[in-house]
Amino acid sequence: MVVDQEAERSCSVHRRGFLAASAALGAALLLPGVARSAGVRLLEGSVNVNGKPATRATRVRPGDVIETGPDSKLVFVVGQNAFLLRERSNLKLENPVSGKKGAPTGIRLEAGALVAVFGKGRRLIETATATATIRGTGVYLEATADQTYFCTCYGEVELRDKTGAERRLVVAGYHTPNMIYARAVDGRMLAAASVKDHTDAELIMLDGLVGRTSPLLGRRQADAAKSEPVQPESARVQTPERAAEKKARKKQSTKPQPSPTEFESQSQAAAPTPAPVPEPVSTPEPPPPEQELRLPPARLE
Repeated sequence: MVVDQEAERSCSVHRRGFLAASAALGAALLLPGVARSAGVRLLEGSVNVNGKPATRATRVRPGDVIETGPDSKLVFVVGQNAFLLRERSNLKLENPVSGKKGAPTGIRLEAGALVAVFGKGRRLIETATATATIRGTGVYLEATADQTYFCTCYGEVELRDKTGAERRLVVAGYHTPNMIYARAVDGRMLAAASVKDHTDAELIMLDGLVGRTSPLLGRRQADAAKSEPVQPESARVQTPERAAEKKARKKQSTKPQPSPTEFESQSQAAAPTPAPVPEPVSTPEPPPPEQELRLPPARLE
């Protein structure tokens, strides 16, 4: 089985396709009064609920089966949970536990892709190849018969494959994706993957629909603060000390520099005069000693 090539794409790739659409979607949904109502928030294209065409007036409840056609999407709210179901998807909302109306015990994504945020409490997410137990979590998943892409965008998720061979606890403050396979790939049923095909803006928007502030919002604000450009010096508040420092730097930079000739003459003038070297004093050689003149003795005749 070949590992899905899409799961290995870079994190930056998925943002380009969805950033503009996510911003527009969030602006359309977060209108006054919208977050207080339940049901369908956005419907595009062909969507069926329990086999019947859905409209903006359709109420989505636990136990319903939702299907989207090509180039279609559905955004809806059930209780404290919000969902964005992408095109060509099949989703079933499980019935609630006894005594808790309006809150599905879990969901089953048969095919397609889903972005979802959940309120407090334990929920179960199932696909053909994976089972995930979640608690107050934001997730994105894509499901086929052979594999599931499951990103824990924030929160706590316990992942396991359908055979029960592998299990993984994911506690994430930010996107942590995994692949779960129907059959082992390179000896593994679960493997780490790359972030793809969903954005922070979509999760922030869904949390806003149920009146929550997404944990991802604080991270985005912190990242934005780190990336702010440093203000130019002209835009800073001028204090007397800073003004004096600026004036000194300007004076230093505008001081005229000597020409090469002046520089040479200044260097020669500044050079110290070497001390005169005394000439060596020649000492006269003493006259040779006088030789005593001796005459030979006179001969007697």
